[in-house]
Amino acid sequence: MDHLYLYILAAVIITFIPFLKSLFGTVHTLVHESGHAIASLLTSGKVYSISLYRTTEGVAFTSSRSWVSSVIVTYAGYTFASVVSVLSFYLIAAGHVLVLFYSFLGLALINLLLWVRNFYGVIWLLFFIGSCVLLIYFQLRLVKEIVVYFLSSIIFVHSILASITIFLLSMSNRQNSGDAYGLQKLTYIPAFVWGFLFFFQSVSSAYYIFRFFIS
Repeated sequence: MDHLYLYILAAVIITFIPFLKSLFGTVHTLVHESGHAIASLLTSGKVYSISLYRTTEGVAFTSSRSWVSSVIVTYAGYTFASVVSVLSFYLIAAGHVLVLFYSFLGLALINLLLWVRNFYGVIWLLFFIGSCVLLIYFQLRLVKEIVVYFLSSIIFVHSILASITIFLLSMSNRQNSGDAYGLQKLTYIPAFVWGFLFFFQSVSSAYYIFRFFIS
């Protein structure tokens, strides 16, 4: 599995190229915001819409039935991204690359049909889904595998970088620390504690991935 290091390196390099970061990094935003949406549905809440932006930021508009469910939904975004990252590399290591390919496609379809309504988000999803459909139509299995390796690496790298960013913001500018600040308002636990938890989760996921699925 040593070739995966090259995909991870490519994912890191892309974060320094604005256009490519916007184009490919949105897949991490899709996963993150879907985490909020899925958590809302699992706790009997509602999902009104999801917006995906070219800045790789996003927002999920949801409602919750209780304080506990609000905490779970707010907490779910970064956690879901870390879980998906680990699961992706597990499936790759287990040889289930096509399962992962169709899972990414399914998540994109669900978002397009049910949740995403802003212009950039819809255009990005149409491009993503259309590209996947072409790969299926022309039976390009090798390209599918390359896409899966690359998307998994993007989600992996962005989940770490996003958690680092939110941790730093939670200490220096908590009002702009997103979910960490949202959790502070809900629980009165300082934003930097939540920021550290997100950071710790992502680093632990990275260790697990390198320890068991790549090295």
